[in-house]
Amino acid sequence: MLKSTRNPDILGTGDRCLGNVVNVKAIRKSNLPYIFIWIVYYAWVIVFTTWWTASPVTENVISSGLRSMLHSINLLSSAFFVLIIRKEWFVKTARVGAILIITGMGLFMMTSNTSLQLSSLTVFGITLGIVNISILIPFVFVMNNTEKFYSVLCSNVLINLIMFIDIIYFEDKLTGYGVYIFSFSILVTALLATIFFKKSSLVNYSGELIDAPEITPRIYLTLLNNCAVAILCKGIGKGILNITAQNHADVHLWYYVGGLIGCILYFILNAMYRRAYIWLNNITFSTIAMGLICNAFIDDIPQMLTVFAILMGIGGTIGMINMYYILAVVGKKYNSMRYVKLSIFLIGLCGGISGVVIGRVISSIDTVQFSIIASIVTTAFLLIFLILSPSLVKAQQYNDWVKDAGRSEIDNRQKDLFAGYRLSRREIEVCKLLLEGYTLRQISGVLSIAYSTVNTYCTAVYRKLTINSRAELIILFKDYIKD
Repeated sequence: MLKSTRNPDILGTGDRCLGNVVNVKAIRKSNLPYIFIWIVYYAWVIVFTTWWTASPVTENVISSGLRSMLHSINLLSSAFFVLIIRKEWFVKTARVGAILIITGMGLFMMTSNTSLQLSSLTVFGITLGIVNISILIPFVFVMNNTEKFYSVLCSNVLINLIMFIDIIYFEDKLTGYGVYIFSFSILVTALLATIFFKKSSLVNYSGELIDAPEITPRIYLTLLNNCAVAILCKGIGKGILNITAQNHADVHLWYYVGGLIGCILYFILNAMYRRAYIWLNNITFSTIAMGLICNAFIDDIPQMLTVFAILMGIGGTIGMINMYYILAVVGKKYNSMRYVKLSIFLIGLCGGISGVVIGRVISSIDTVQFSIIASIVTTAFLLIFLILSPSLVKAQQYNDWVKDAGRSEIDNRQKDLFAGYRLSRREIEVCKLLLEGYTLRQISGVLSIAYSTVNTYCTAVYRKLTINSRAELIILFKDYIKD
């Protein structure tokens, strides 16, 4: 039997790196600056610069109209710079971007001239895009899965906590320049982490990516899923939430309570299941669907208001956490900057900007009837997605990244198990599915090829491996099954 040629040191700390993704022991001290800036900077961007936020304190920093403009510039800038920035530039672009962001915000705070404010805000939004991509590169290609997991989880915990405390405590206590100082302090604190960025960190962990598998068309289904999450969670969903908040009190308060519940659920499910992605994706769409159904009955059943807000908070938070986590896992698993570029382009332009436009249109129409109609129509689309979900899950279940998503680190060692047998790429795919317990009929459906073709591949695999049954195949590749 051909044994795995995996070097334990390649993944950092031996088999510990392949443990459950929630294992904090897998966090590396050298990557703390990347984790810190992702948590604090990402939280700051969401709380203070996006149109999604609707608390009085954030209105005192940048008005809703200016935030919409800033948010759109930020998304466009991120989509543009991800196309031109190379991975090895991330240290320089992060530091230059940090200086320009601080300068831009400083000018905006100090001037009262409308033209100068708009100019500084434009520069501010453009440089936000530069820094976004500069911290995304180490997030995808340097951090291990545990570090990615806690980065996106903790940033969303921080977002929901800040907004929750903002609504219940700071509303009447933090005004004028106090708000500016509070916001500016968080921004500067986050960007100081760029001082500790090191280009060598990208080189040091490049060994993990040497055996990255070939990315297949099926993998790109995750892009469509992420785009749908961006539109529903932060576009249509947030727009309906905002219009409901215009007619009812405490909607946003319960929304952020739901967000904190979503963070807890995200942690628990990843601690319990290696393939939590599938559960979390369905929870995202189902909770939003149920929330929108509740919204249609708020006037008749007032208690539905709280349920609606909490469900929207749970779905929106889990959806956004899962979106960025899966982007990073898939990007590193296949060592594909192309996948990352397409992700940001689709999420930013198709998801983010269209979400802002749709959401603002919904928010601007202050009619309960429209909100109810929008809820029913959106729910219909969500239910269609849930009906199609089993087929999507079936298509994604086999992908290597799904198995890796629950581990502390990306692991490509299983590729070595099949080396030396002269199996073709398709034969390896069939072989892996056989090892995972799929029948020939199921393999035919997963790979979208004829049953007779699957049978031919299976025969070829057995011949090349000089075996006669699946039982012998399982014995031969028992190391694969252990994982």
